[in-house]
Amino acid sequence: MTVAGQAGDSVTIGVLADPDLPTRLAHSLRADLPGELELVLGERVSWQVQVNGDPFEAMYPDNDQLIDRARDYVSETSWDLALCVTDLPLRDTRGVLVAVVDPTAQVALISLPALGGFRLRHRLRELAVAIVAGLRAHRAEPAEVPVPIPVRGVRASQEANGELHLLRRRPFGSVCVLAGMVRANRPWQLVIGLSTALAGAMAGTSFGVLYSTIWTLAVSLGPLRLAGITVAALTALSTWIIIGHSLWERRAPDTDTRDDRYLALRNAGTVSTVVVGTIVFFLALYLLALAAVALVVSPDYLATTLGRPSDLGDYCTIALMATVLGTVAGAVGSGLEDDVTVRKATYGYREQDRYRLAEQRRRARDPS
Repeated sequence: MTVAGQAGDSVTIGVLADPDLPTRLAHSLRADLPGELELVLGERVSWQVQVNGDPFEAMYPDNDQLIDRARDYVSETSWDLALCVTDLPLRDTRGVLVAVVDPTAQVALISLPALGGFRLRHRLRELAVAIVAGLRAHRAEPAEVPVPIPVRGVRASQEANGELHLLRRRPFGSVCVLAGMVRANRPWQLVIGLSTALAGAMAGTSFGVLYSTIWTLAVSLGPLRLAGITVAALTALSTWIIIGHSLWERRAPDTDTRDDRYLALRNAGTVSTVVVGTIVFFLALYLLALAAVALVVSPDYLATTLGRPSDLGDYCTIALMATVLGTVAGAVGSGLEDDVTVRKATYGYREQDRYRLAEQRRRARDPS
């Protein structure tokens, strides 16, 4: 789709983004969009992309308020059109909302979790180019028909108020949202936050590495039992983190003032994040244990202890058993972590933090 432009014209695209991951991806758009738009649209204009990292009160789980706030914000700028990127999931009865586009106001609201957990930069760039093309086409020739915004896996639906909703169908859309929420949480940061748990885990792992009784026990267990105790250790650590730090959200009593439609989704995102973080924690601990076993235990001494020739599989099994012991010790240590440090790696905490900030701003504007 090509919209004619005069040589020397300048088009300013504003990208308004929530903090953290949306803001980082918005800066990638600033680098990627001009070249992509010139290639796709072929307009003889100078594309300018400006980024503003601000939550724009996107902590409200009501997409009508989100798009209204985006319109208000953009009306105070000199931008020609605006892309607002939020890490809030947006849903309606027909599926998962990827974006809400207002061709008249030249504003689009993009829900980052709906893009999934992988290749976010590529997917966001693809969607942004398609939306900008649609907005430019509408500006050149306003029409009542939906603005064509071709994006794979997404269908467009024009609403009665003139907005265009881009949706993914369930259940694939729900899977994408959950993966996107976990990606936004950056579960690997949970490992960094579990410093006390890591210290306890290292102590437990050292016990498994240094005691020959553990070696004999480890190699005597079959694959099913090893798998079982591994799953049990991961479950124990995950459960301890969730319960010990009150990460599981319950329905708020003030449901009249707070929309809890996303409670189940936030809890699912929290559990998934903790599970992924726990697995990363376990794998990192396993690599350390394997290196320690290989460094400390000589093949001859291991063969003497086992009463038979040793091989690589024995080292891997002993390291696995040591890691299981360390993970159980780490579960106990995780209860001593600072709550804020752990909760920062979960979606629910950030949502609650933004909700409190929004309430403070609302009360400041309307003390009554």
